[in-house]
Amino acid sequence: MITYDADICNGNYYLVCVLLLAVFCFPLGSPQSSRECGVSGAFNHRQPRNLSLLEQGRIINGKESPRGAWPWQVSLQLLHPKFGFIGHWCGGVLIDPQWILTAAHCIHNEIFNLPLAILWTAVLGEWDREVEENTELRVPIEKVFVHEHFHNFQHDIALLKLSQTSRTAGSRLQSICLPEQAAALPSISGSCIATGWGHASRTGSLTAKLLEARIPLHENSVCRSKYGNSVPIRAGHLCAGHLDGSTGTCVGDSGGPLQCSMMDGRWYLAGITSFGSGCAKPGYPDVYTRLSFYLPWIKDKLQQQ
Repeated sequence: MITYDADICNGNYYLVCVLLLAVFCFPLGSPQSSRECGVSGAFNHRQPRNLSLLEQGRIINGKESPRGAWPWQVSLQLLHPKFGFIGHWCGGVLIDPQWILTAAHCIHNEIFNLPLAILWTAVLGEWDREVEENTELRVPIEKVFVHEHFHNFQHDIALLKLSQTSRTAGSRLQSICLPEQAAALPSISGSCIATGWGHASRTGSLTAKLLEARIPLHENSVCRSKYGNSVPIRAGHLCAGHLDGSTGTCVGDSGGPLQCSMMDGRWYLAGITSFGSGCAKPGYPDVYTRLSFYLPWIKDKLQQQ
């Protein structure tokens, strides 16, 4: 995720964002069958308990994800109008064959405001960014929708429409499941995974291979006590992350998914990386944007299209 630290913009908050879910898929811009979403390419989706056998990985000094494990993970690449092609800028998540969710701060931040579709490309099916593996599908973005009230990490959500459907890549690409209604997230402590190509260490560079980290969830009061008035924690936020500094998201992970395995054996979107106090800073969990809070906004945007 993007981090706004002292080296970038003299701030002390990096960006992380999540979207809270329930238990069932719903149809988006085009019909989405529950048979077509949330099935990992690496795990037995009928046995989500296998997740407890995973190593305790992290994106900071993290664990490489199994190849093909997260077929909805997206790398958003930026062609900056002044600085040229930057490459991977943020993560994203495929929620429908033609739609991606990401963090609004990836598009509009203190460095630039670039809601111009022509500048953005989604890379689907990526795993190792340094190797062409013939699994990648590069799709230009057709439309960009940043939440109308995005400000100071409030409403940190954006929708991107692909210029072509991801179905052209066949079954190796899938969308993640979304909830059918704005229900509360079940108790799934220990069963959520964050993924991204962000920095693997606090002083390192972007990682080449997709990393994953297991992320615990917290009550919002935990984050509210840590962040105070700097970023007010409200109903649209979700608090999650390790408090001992052992694991966390970092620069380059923003916009990527926090996915949770549910009782039906499928993976549901729990969030998109938005902000925190630093890369796995001890005592400070990350803050995410609750998907359940934004389901009406997502549905409304897709119905308009």
